[in-house]
Amino acid sequence: MKLKQRLLTSLALAAVLAVLPVGSSYAAELEAPQAEAGASVQTGGEEGIDPQYINTSRITADLVISGNNAHVYASAIAKRVCKVTVTMRLQRKEGSSWQTKVSWVGSSTEGHKTMGEDFTLTQRGTYRTYAIFNVGGEELTYTSVSQVY
Repeated sequence: MKLKQRLLTSLALAAVLAVLPVGSSYAAELEAPQAEAGASVQTGGEEGIDPQYINTSRITADLVISGNNAHVYASAIAKRVCKVTVTMRLQRKEGSSWQTKVSWVGSSTEGHKTMGEDFTLTQRGTYRTYAIFNVGGEELTYTSVSQVY
């Protein structure tokens, strides 16, 4: 008899849970990478929340400055095999705006694209990587944390 009651209780609980609406949670990230107005930024990992996209699994961009060398990096991974195009820009802050110093473009039809380029810096200042991704028609942007040279 107790087994029958437990089974009925479990079924009733499952039925209630099945009809409840599924909610979404949103959280702000501390010290998030900067994006231009209207741009999407994906951070992820332990410190961030990953937005959900239709075609895109993950995007990232980074900048490492060592001496006068800037290593510019960007990567995109699709959820399926599709065309991925990456436009990667090394930008320098001039006043209150960011100016592109050099730009690279690469694409792949395999559902992922990773790019890494080195650039010799000749001017002191604050730099960042700004990347534009097109993943199966879905356009996204990502801005790295800025670095000072």
